[in-house]
Order: sequence, then C-alpha cells, then structure tokens
Amino acid sequence: MASVRRKSALLAAASLLLAALGLQGYAAGYPMGMTLLGAATVQALICSAMFRSRLLIAAVGTNLLLFIIHAIVLSPFLTQPDPQPVFMFGDFCFAVFAGASLVFTPVETMALIVRDAYLKRPRHRTPN
Repeated sequence: MASVRRKSALLAAASLLLAALGLQGYAAGYPMGMTLLGAATVQALICSAMFRSRLLIAAVGTNLLLFIIHAIVLSPFLTQPDPQPVFMFGDFCFAVFAGASLVFTPVETMALIVRDAYLKRPRHRTPN
C-alpha cells in the first residue's frame, strides 16, 4: 500500500509541476495551446514509462502530433501583432484538449497503479 501512495504522490507532484510549467510558458508569451500540449506530451511520456498501456501510448502520439500541428500551422498566425479570432479560437481548442489530456493521463495511470497493486497483493485462502 505504501508503494501505491508513493507512486500516487510522485505522479500528482509531476502533474502539478508540468501544468505549472505550461502556464508559465503561456505567461512568457507562448500560445496557451502549444504550452499545454507540450506539458501534456511530457506527462503522457512519464505515465507511459511507468506503465505500458496502449491508451497511454495513444495519448503520447496524439499529443505529440497535435503539438507539431500547432507549432507548424497555428503558431505563425498567433505570433502576429493582431491575430484573427479564428486562430485564437483554434489555440483555445488545442488548450482545451491539452487540459483534458492533463487530467485524463494521470487518472488512467492511477487506475493502472491500483490495479497493479491489487494483482500483486497476497491471496488469503479460507480453510474448508
């Protein structure tokens, strides 16, 4: 049980730190969608390194693909002095997806941590 608590605390601390770094990047002038996607990608990589899950690997791939799309397609328009509202809405949509990923990824990893601890616990036999 202590192992579950340690892993949970480590995961929670890493998640908060990555979200804070993403928001710090936004405060530094980078587009919010791009900074949160970067944080979500790193978080998904950490969670994927803890447990091999097809769902976590898909989260890494999706976040990385969206980060690259944002960097190549959307970011050049957002760095202009007065960006069009459609590009700002696109950045907002990327930020919402990244925020959902920042919440989903540790929840999925916590479920895997608890399942792993449950499967490793000793089984007690009842006498007949």
